[in-house]
Amino acid sequence: MKHRTLFVLTLLLGGIALSGCPGGNNDAETTVTPTLRPTRDAKATGAFVDTDPWLLTTTDANAARGNQGIYLSNGTIGATFGNRGFGDKEGVVYRTGLYDEKEALRPIPAGHIAAIAAPKPDEPYRQTLDIRRGVLSTEYDRSTVTAFVSAARPDIVVIHVKGIPKNEIMSGATDRLGKSEAIFGAKGVPTRYVCADYAYGADPDATDSFTAVYALSEAVTEQGAKKAAATAAQTALASGFEALLTEHTLAWESRWAESGITIDGDPEAQQLVNKLMFDLLQSVRVGGDDSVAPEALSGNFYKGHIFWDADIWMFPALLAQYPDAAKNLLDYRYKHLPEARAIAEAQGFAGADYPWESASSGRETAPSGFSTERHVTAGVGFAAWQYFLATGDTAWLKERGYPVLSGVADHFSSRAKKNVASGKYEIKGVFGPDENKGKVDNNTYTNALAKYCLEAAGKASKIVGKPVDPKWAEVAKNIALPFDKEKGAYLTRDADELKSTKQADGELVIYPARLPMPKATAEKTFDLHAPRPIKTGPAMTASMHALIAARLGRDEEAERYFRESYRPFVRGPFALFSEKRTLDRCVFTTGAGGILQSVIYGFGGVDFDDWDAMAKAPVALPPTWKSLTIRGVQHQGKRYTVTVTKDGRTVTAE
Repeated sequence: MKHRTLFVLTLLLGGIALSGCPGGNNDAETTVTPTLRPTRDAKATGAFVDTDPWLLTTTDANAARGNQGIYLSNGTIGATFGNRGFGDKEGVVYRTGLYDEKEALRPIPAGHIAAIAAPKPDEPYRQTLDIRRGVLSTEYDRSTVTAFVSAARPDIVVIHVKGIPKNEIMSGATDRLGKSEAIFGAKGVPTRYVCADYAYGADPDATDSFTAVYALSEAVTEQGAKKAAATAAQTALASGFEALLTEHTLAWESRWAESGITIDGDPEAQQLVNKLMFDLLQSVRVGGDDSVAPEALSGNFYKGHIFWDADIWMFPALLAQYPDAAKNLLDYRYKHLPEARAIAEAQGFAGADYPWESASSGRETAPSGFSTERHVTAGVGFAAWQYFLATGDTAWLKERGYPVLSGVADHFSSRAKKNVASGKYEIKGVFGPDENKGKVDNNTYTNALAKYCLEAAGKASKIVGKPVDPKWAEVAKNIALPFDKEKGAYLTRDADELKSTKQADGELVIYPARLPMPKATAEKTFDLHAPRPIKTGPAMTASMHALIAARLGRDEEAERYFRESYRPFVRGPFALFSEKRTLDRCVFTTGAGGILQSVIYGFGGVDFDDWDAMAKAPVALPPTWKSLTIRGVQHQGKRYTVTVTKDGRTVTAE
């Protein structure tokens, strides 16, 4: 066994590269032509072949190049692999919580690779991503490269090469490992250190196979980080490749055994939900207190910052079946409750006001205008209450959930000002989801979600034995919710001109804000706003439209929006998800969360606010779906299977 040699850097990290992804290289030769908006029956180019729904595969040696590298993670380390199974570009990896002094997610440099020559046009080639096992395999004429980011050991990435004698491996890189990177805290000073290290060796009794282990560890001191990385790499290598692969595979198998989504009659949708749930699950470190950025650990286009994406789009997608993973996102918000209180106090308000963008310090890191996008705070309170409704965890509610939820309620009861003439409480000068509009008064979604939090805080107070602030109920009952009586629908804001919007906004009062209203009002509100979002906006809008249409019982309309939520955005044979139709980025976990919500809460009808009414709620399945089964839905400490057919919905205890 050898340690800290030049070769492993070239083998391992040259291809754990963000080749062309946000924050990485973007060479002209890797430019991908944007996908045009498809018709209803169009297919996402290259993806969703009729095969095993857990395997994504290609024989195109150019597929995993440029912006379309394959993202693998364990919630601690994020890496993107190229078409060679490890790649040939200088690249980087990312580690959760590793931000620089400017609060941008810091890439860890990798080396340049010249290890295995690129496949020739006539050479046999196959690359396969096994979603169930979290393993990438790249097969050449006489060799196979197997790669994974260990789900069993948070600090390591493993590469195994079979079929090439060690003396045929070429190298020629600059060794950049062993260098420590500082993690900066709230005061702009290092609080922890991260160090990369590696080890490699030939497999026992083998002449043409070997294993490389890359470790990325952190500690309070620089020397501690170096020691931890070296130990992690050497210990893992000593275990052997087969043992590392087995423990990694078992970790994933146990995860999938807990829960699942089965769509009978639509192999494309089945493969899609498998891949998107995989992307979400692999981006969360269960038991940690870090949240998930819009592109997870695949790049730093958004600097790795945390937005409303985490609480409103990703959290609910995990909550129904994987509340332990969803809890991480809440624990991040609880960890930064003191900073949220400081933000509110600095503005002259009570309670807790969460930043639109945040990183390791919990402070506001957004450009000045966007710092008024206050629906993010309501989204945090919403997620906290949803977690309690799903789990029934009163100990968590008392210790963590209630401090967050009551802080959010205190903030909105302080921020909302009473209009003496109308008697309504108003929230003025805020950004809504339609960011193109800028600051507005009484964004209906913001106010409706604030109302939800104010009412939830009152209920939570009684559960944990805390006094109920009477102003919460007063503001909730009388908060301004702009409504057009002639149209019979809620508007997006005061003085709504009913013009185009960046993304879904006014319709969000139906879901996720769940503003109580007659079905006729919900239908008119949805019909008023659904056509408004621009077609170059982010991917989440169509998935929310699919969800709402399904809850309204509109099966064909729900299917149309469901297809539009992914077909224009999925790239290549590995079902990579782009934020916009006209862009190509590696991973957009926000969009993944939206699509999964459309399946779970839309077609599936899961509803933690009204669990007992689920069986009688409207049923809407895409016409091609024979049935939808959602296994492992957790509610109040029990597990359930939700089954939906054209004839109705059943909820059965497991």
